[in-house]
Amino acid sequence: MYVFQGLSGYLLLLGLMIGEGIGLPIPSEVIMPLVGYYSYEGNISLYIGVISGTLGSLIGSIIAYYIGFFLGFSFLKKYGRYLLINERRIDALHGWFIKYGDFAVFGFRFVPELRALISYPAGIAKMSMLRFLAFTLLGHLIWDISLSILGYHYANEINYVISLAEKFGFYAIGITIVLIAIYVIIKVVKK
Repeated sequence: MYVFQGLSGYLLLLGLMIGEGIGLPIPSEVIMPLVGYYSYEGNISLYIGVISGTLGSLIGSIIAYYIGFFLGFSFLKKYGRYLLINERRIDALHGWFIKYGDFAVFGFRFVPELRALISYPAGIAKMSMLRFLAFTLLGHLIWDISLSILGYHYANEINYVISLAEKFGFYAIGITIVLIAIYVIIKVVKK
């Protein structure tokens, strides 16, 4: 039996990616390559799969944004563990967001385990919803398309694709740090 097949598969994908967007431990690095795999097998459309996954991630990110926006930092520190968010992570992400704002929202979309959590500090800081949506959608779309295409092209080696996606996450962390360093240097030089 196929996990993603037909309308129920798209709805399952949407639900899983909403959970991932909120920050639950549902790795898109596993789910989205499977979208590519199942589309290669002919069970779902790659395009509709990417749209479903990206829409789910976006909905989850909007929910996380509004939790931060309306309930604030103290709520997340006190009750974040029920959303599987520990205080150390929310403190670190809040610091990154305060320093780098829009860039953090976009850049962290490529960092596994932290990609969904950056929505909370964006909401806490009351980032413009239009900017939040633009950077979030762009980040999710790039991530989801990349992983789905990998899953499609390497359908016969799906386990390899999943491990490759996990390694890509570590490279994304390094690239994000380098880009942030360049951003800081430019800001310092301008001052």
